[in-house]
Amino acid sequence: MIDIHNKVFDTVYTAVTTAYPSCNVTAGYDEKNAVFPCVVVEETDNAPYQRANTDNCSENYTRIVFEVSVYANTKDTAKSECRSIISVVDSALQSLKFRRIRMNRPVNIDRTIFRQYGRWEVIVSKPEVIGEKTVYQMYRR
Repeated sequence: MIDIHNKVFDTVYTAVTTAYPSCNVTAGYDEKNAVFPCVVVEETDNAPYQRANTDNCSENYTRIVFEVSVYANTKDTAKSECRSIISVVDSALQSLKFRRIRMNRPVNIDRTIFRQYGRWEVIVSKPEVIGEKTVYQMYRR
């Protein structure tokens, strides 16, 4: 399995907290201790990219999907706040060559909290160690 979760999380965290210093960026939503606005970054799929496998099924490339949810509870500006934050996330992920495959606004169970979410995908190569640095090649599909 090719794992780039930390790289993706760090990129989103840095972009969001630079633009919105009071924003809580996390890898899992905790409704009991939620701080708004909140950004939840989750890897939802990590599967071998079969067209690039070798005959012995060696995993040379992986298709990785991340879902990012943004929550806000500001009475009059939650929608615009979520859309602004998700735009920052979109730019950060596109800088890593992710392609947005979905953007949606589901109805939240708690109507006082607004939610906007998106999904992004990327094809990632097996890591290569160059000096002391691990390098991944990322490709848009």
